[in-house]
Amino acid sequence: MYIKLDREYEVKATLGTIRDIERAFGKGFLELAGGIAKMTLDEQLKLLYVGARKANPGLSEEAFNAACEEHLGLGDLMEYLEKYMYALQYPGLSEEEVRERLEKKLERSREMQQGPA
Repeated sequence: MYIKLDREYEVKATLGTIRDIERAFGKGFLELAGGIAKMTLDEQLKLLYVGARKANPGLSEEAFNAACEEHLGLGDLMEYLEKYMYALQYPGLSEEEVRERLEKKLERSREMQQGPA
């Protein structure tokens, strides 16, 4: 995944990134993913930074935050975080492919709740 700031930054979205996120926040990934809207702006930027650092090891958190502050609006940040969460769960798939998978899962869940016919 890439985000455009003063330049394009790759943001890694792999299991290794998820482990780094859990270490950085001291919480499980699913707990964090369910509470992004309640995070502070600093926490949201840190979440993105973990993936950016994974792809760009020499990138400092201060430099990344400064680039975000200079080039992103709040709507942009929210959009990137949404894409990031999808990418972490389904790396390598397009947004459309992710939506299709989520719709299939939702359909299976509904079928399971209804039980046998």
